[in-house]
Amino acid sequence: MWLALLLATAPAEAARAYSLLSYVGGDYASAVGPRREVISRQELDEQIAFAADAATDLRASGAADLAAEADGLRGRIAAAGPPAEVIALARALSGRVAARFKLVMIPERAPDLRRGTGLYLQACAACHGVDGTPRVAHLELTTQPTAFSSRQQVARLSPQRIFSAVTFGVPGTAMPSFSDALDEGERWDLAFAVLLLAHPPEERRRGEEIVRRLPRRPDWLQLAVRTDDQLRITLQQSPFSAEDREAVIAAVRSTFADAKVTTAGASRGW
Repeated sequence: MWLALLLATAPAEAARAYSLLSYVGGDYASAVGPRREVISRQELDEQIAFAADAATDLRASGAADLAAEADGLRGRIAAAGPPAEVIALARALSGRVAARFKLVMIPERAPDLRRGTGLYLQACAACHGVDGTPRVAHLELTTQPTAFSSRQQVARLSPQRIFSAVTFGVPGTAMPSFSDALDEGERWDLAFAVLLLAHPPEERRRGEEIVRRLPRRPDWLQLAVRTDDQLRITLQQSPFSAEDREAVIAAVRSTFADAKVTTAGASRGW
């Protein structure tokens, strides 16, 4: 449904540009530190390439003004601009791209985590590892597969962003597009299931005991666009210990409230 709507209202290049700008907004801080020190030259080169590709895609979409902004963003990245500045520019530009082309990237139903887990094992485990830990044999790759078992590596990932990667692939890496192999629903199932790899089953079970006592929980529409780090920030004012907060995140990632019933209420609490 989403992809059909997207193709009917916007060039595919515009959606890809949005996805690339989202990468910059999410990952730039892992390339350049707060004092503009380069943390990872490889990561920085990827960010430069993402911004350049976004500019190319926006020109192909007929948005020369937005392409010029992407060029400016590329310049700030190449100059190792401060993360706060570059991230704000990337997120603002991705928002303008979404508004210009009326892009919507949310699931139309709650995800099927069992199916998503099966799809992960079939399509992703060879590179990312059965348990989310990439095999040592992949050390020859210039860009290593994400370790989905690592909370640090998945902290800034949302299901929406994983869906984008599965749909469009990641330029300059070994990550291909699965848009022809998996339908939209399957890609969303996979995107939600991937984030469970950083949360072991026993933690999820413990978290569910806590969540049952809460007046509300986030629904699957809210969780589609939120990262674990964003959920952690939301829980900072809670009375829970750090360990219990992680258990709560595990629980809400593994079971979902009914979006039709709770979206308005949950948005106040989460």
